[in-house]
Amino acid sequence: MKNIDDKDLHYLRRCVELAKEALYAGNQPFGSVLVSAEGKVLFEGHNEEVTKGDQTRHPEFEIARWAATHMTSEDRAKAVVYTSGEHCAMCSAAHGWVGLGRIVYVSLPSS
Repeated sequence: MKNIDDKDLHYLRRCVELAKEALYAGNQPFGSVLVSAEGKVLFEGHNEEVTKGDQTRHPEFEIARWAATHMTSEDRAKAVVYTSGEHCAMCSAAHGWVGLGRIVYVSLPSS
C-alpha cells in the first residue's frame, strides 16, 4: 500500500470537481481520472447513468473501456485510476479484467 502524496491529492481534487459536474447534470456524484505512469491525464469523466439512460455509464467503467482500446497491457498495469469514491462491483471487475494498476479514491471517515 502506498501513502497518498500531493500528486495524488491533485488528481483526487479533480475527481471531486468531476463529481460535482455529474451532480449538476442530474447524475450520481462520481468522477474519475486515468493517469499514465508518466503523470499524463489520459481520460477523465463523470457518472452519466441517469442522463444517458444506461446504468453502466460509471466513469470507472468508461475508463476501463477506454484503456482496453487505447493502451497496451503494460501501460494499463502502470496507470493509476483516481476516483471520487470506492469502485462498485461492476467497476472493480472491469478494472481487474483490463489489468489497470493502482486505484486511489476519496473516502470520508465515519463520525
